[in-house]
Amino acid sequence: MNVSDDVAEHRDWLLSLVPTPNAGIWVDLGCGDGFDMRRLASRQPAGDLRIVGIDGNRKVIEEAQRNSRDDPRVEFQSYSLGRTLPFDDATVDVAYSNNLIECLADVSSFISEITRVLRPGGSVVMAHWDWDSQMFDGSDKNRNRRLVHAFCDWQQDWMDHADGWMGRRLWSTFNSTGRFDGLIHTRVLTNTVFSPGHFGYARARDIRELVERGLATSLDVEEFLAEQATLNASGRYFYCITGFAYVGRVQTHRSESIPTPASGQS
Repeated sequence: MNVSDDVAEHRDWLLSLVPTPNAGIWVDLGCGDGFDMRRLASRQPAGDLRIVGIDGNRKVIEEAQRNSRDDPRVEFQSYSLGRTLPFDDATVDVAYSNNLIECLADVSSFISEITRVLRPGGSVVMAHWDWDSQMFDGSDKNRNRRLVHAFCDWQQDWMDHADGWMGRRLWSTFNSTGRFDGLIHTRVLTNTVFSPGHFGYARARDIRELVERGLATSLDVEEFLAEQATLNASGRYFYCITGFAYVGRVQTHRSESIPTPASGQS
């Protein structure tokens, strides 16, 4: 999968928040094609670090394996993240995930599993876009709001759940468990060009799929896309979206269940 320059810059920011020990196990939950794992490995050329990527999509795992054959420290597993994680208790040093949690039907169990597999004092970095924070400039504010809200609530076919507010809910999701000490970090991705290779352009094109699912009208979408192109031609195009990252350390490993975070509901 090709990653646009603006997304690569954002992902580099996320990775700058990740502790990178020279040894131990670093896990990417929902790793996709392994972009972040390869980026991390390039920053740690030496040491006994084991980097494990897990994703439920077998095709992207096969792609990740093809793209990462040159580094024996990097490995991938096709595995459903709605189940018990394939690690023994207290064996993982860093658990990382980007844009996954909103798609899980049982966030509480997922966090419980992260707590189980992390070593005492192990680190967690969980990141997510807040899809309702997307801003497109335009003359029809109500139309743009309708489309952004519909996009935010869109549960795609491969998702078990959808919570487009997960970005803003990361803090409460982890803080409410009483298991982590952490901070929330934010970054805004901004585009002033509406053309292929930019994140805002790709998301605007995605909005067309809302029509097929009855979540938006074709008139709204076509007028919206035409106006974005017009704004771009006149040097007035603007798009942004806010990304959030929770960075913390696990306090302890206890066997009892944890409270269900309020953020598990959309």
